[in-house]
Amino acid sequence: MRSTFKILFYINRQKTKTDGKTAIFCRVTIDGRSTTMTTGEECPPAEWNSRQGTTGEKKIDQRLAVFRELVEKTYAEMLTKDGVVSAELLKNHLQGVAAAPTTLLTMSRAELQSVKACVGKSRSAGTYRNHTYSDKMLHEWIADKERKDMPIHAVTEDLFEEFRFYLKKKRFAAKTVNRHLCWFSRLMYRAVSKRIIRYNPFEDAIYEKEERKIRFLQKSDVAKLMALKVNDREAEQARQMFIFSCFTGLAIADMERLKFSHIQTAADGRRYIRKERQKTKVEFVVPLHPIVEEILSRCREEQTVKEKGDGLVFPRDCSRSAMNNKLSTVGLACGIRQRLSFHMARHTFGTLSLSAGIPIESIAKMMGHASISSTQIYAQVTDKKISEDMDKLIRKQQAASE
Repeated sequence: MRSTFKILFYINRQKTKTDGKTAIFCRVTIDGRSTTMTTGEECPPAEWNSRQGTTGEKKIDQRLAVFRELVEKTYAEMLTKDGVVSAELLKNHLQGVAAAPTTLLTMSRAELQSVKACVGKSRSAGTYRNHTYSDKMLHEWIADKERKDMPIHAVTEDLFEEFRFYLKKKRFAAKTVNRHLCWFSRLMYRAVSKRIIRYNPFEDAIYEKEERKIRFLQKSDVAKLMALKVNDREAEQARQMFIFSCFTGLAIADMERLKFSHIQTAADGRRYIRKERQKTKVEFVVPLHPIVEEILSRCREEQTVKEKGDGLVFPRDCSRSAMNNKLSTVGLACGIRQRLSFHMARHTFGTLSLSAGIPIESIAKMMGHASISSTQIYAQVTDKKISEDMDKLIRKQQAASE
């Protein structure tokens, strides 16, 4: 006797969420017995077409069509393999596949989605972009092996080195290679937590040591930037923001969101910036240098003229990449050999502050570092600079005595 198999999408109009939407369910009926499972999709009850089982929203309807195909395909495969399928067995099989991906690339996609859901909460958009690139590298590596995917249980320790070699062939820096390898290992740990494998084959893997090179400007180069006259409006703003960071230590993400309301006045009349860092959510407090005061005054005047009401210190119309290009042009105009970046200005603040004798604990507070170990890198840089300067002095003295 041929078994009967039906799929029906439906909603419960009596159960709506606070946003006015309700969940879309899938009822599977096999031989008169049915079971229900959620599709993960939602829609306003008024938009649901019960006759067609659609919402009218193209993307949701496409995902529902994919869900239907998955149910039908899984049913056909189970029927061919086992000869008989119940509604409950089909549901368990489908939910097991959805809850625990058993291949490398499906696990990577699932993990990427979980990171995306945390953006703006516990993860930044930049972190998500980095993980997206790591996911892309895994896909390219698997394709290079002429495979569509790889079972997680088939991943061995040797594949860690194979992936490392693939990344190094692309001439990635050690930091980038390590980031992609960490993503690979993260997927294995996730597989362990879902009990797909018993242990992470990469637990004892060794990552490449990367030498941290801090790029910063000397006082003379900062002075060149301050003396430069720029006619291009966007290039001038890039120059001002770079100098502003050299004397405050603010990262570009924090300058983009800096408002005049973040500038406060203490009881002794000293003005300072108090704000929470966009990256670490750690509060920082920076006293205002006269040069910073001058930039703020200029920005305030420009906003008054343009009637800007958003309260941002550095309102702008161009993208961050465009600003980086403008900043690079400004550096070339000053004759600075290094390519300028806004993070270089932050490093400049750290090294110059330490060289000026400001305690490292105070610098950590001003820069909003979550740990003082992040600030100690500037101590290493200044010690190295002092050592190099002393070597030069010794060589000069030796040359003079000969």
